[in-house]
Amino acid sequence: MKVLIVDDEIFALKTLERLLSQEDGVEILQAGDCYDAYMLYEEMHPDIVITDILMKGGIGGEWLIEKLLSLDSKAKIIVCSGRPKADLLKYKLMGAKHCIQKPVKYQELWDCIDDLI
Repeated sequence: MKVLIVDDEIFALKTLERLLSQEDGVEILQAGDCYDAYMLYEEMHPDIVITDILMKGGIGGEWLIEKLLSLDSKAKIIVCSGRPKADLLKYKLMGAKHCIQKPVKYQELWDCIDDLI
């Protein structure tokens, strides 16, 4: 299974990488911004995308959700954000399959992934 992690914070990328790499058969792709993530998605066709919402550079997770779903209406997107839980509903309405709050917990992350595979 290929998983694309999108976050502009190195610590967040490394944390998710560590949680994902605890299971066998996970190929991890990383992008530090949404534009690179979009290009990687087109090229590598990951099974799941885990993205932050607020990122430097003006292009954030909302843009990425819209672009990925216009490219692939079946894209499996998990939003992983420090935003309040009440704000996360918006991203599910946009088409994200799951929304989880940072700091990410192993079981919560894997429950979301298991639901999508």
